[in-house]
Amino acid sequence: MSSLEQSFKRSIDDEKFILKQIENPEEKPFYILSLIQINTIFFLYRFFVQKDVQLSKSFLYKIAGTFAYYHEKLNGEVFEALKTFTYPLLCDNNTVVNRYQDYHKTKYSDSFSTYFAKAIQSTLKNDNSALEVNIAGLKKWSRKGWPKQYIGIITVFEGFLINDKSAIENGLQEITDLHDKQDQPPIVKDYINLEATALAKLAWRKGIEVEVASDLVPKELLPVLELQSYEGYPFFEELSNY
Repeated sequence: MSSLEQSFKRSIDDEKFILKQIENPEEKPFYILSLIQINTIFFLYRFFVQKDVQLSKSFLYKIAGTFAYYHEKLNGEVFEALKTFTYPLLCDNNTVVNRYQDYHKTKYSDSFSTYFAKAIQSTLKNDNSALEVNIAGLKKWSRKGWPKQYIGIITVFEGFLINDKSAIENGLQEITDLHDKQDQPPIVKDYINLEATALAKLAWRKGIEVEVASDLVPKELLPVLELQSYEGYPFFEELSNY
């Protein structure tokens, strides 16, 4: 816990520094993504140390909003990394989830991460035809390299395709079983598997109350409970309807 507590204390000052830097439009593209790691630490600390499940989601909302700003205003890439599409699901903000449903612009049109994100979009939209295409893409990319460690993702989406709770749960277990072999970020990897937890949330959002026998998928975070209000950063005001 000491590593998380130390990171939390550092992140308070780091956030102040970053927010000051991005007041300069020329500096914003170079500093804004630093807010992702900062708010990840805030989320972990609020959830796992202070045991405040609901308030912890406000930091996930800030991460999702920061990525949205990066994508919409700075022409940044949101399909490049697996974790990007986990945050809108985890924060439970319906407006944000709907916003991410419609993202499509990417230079990584054929990649495991893109198929993962688009499979989430397809599942949210109940578009099984598109989901089948994205599952095929995931299978193609999972034959070698780091995607092999996320093979359970395919099982999960195949479960969504046929509305099979057991298949979804088996896939989630497969993901967490390979957690130590995945390229999970420092500190985060000690507490949660973001991909598995987000997919479990996706199941709950669709009325499938899955259970996973792993501490890496916190049960307290699975119910979909939107906060009455979410506090964002001032620059979120530049986004329409955020």
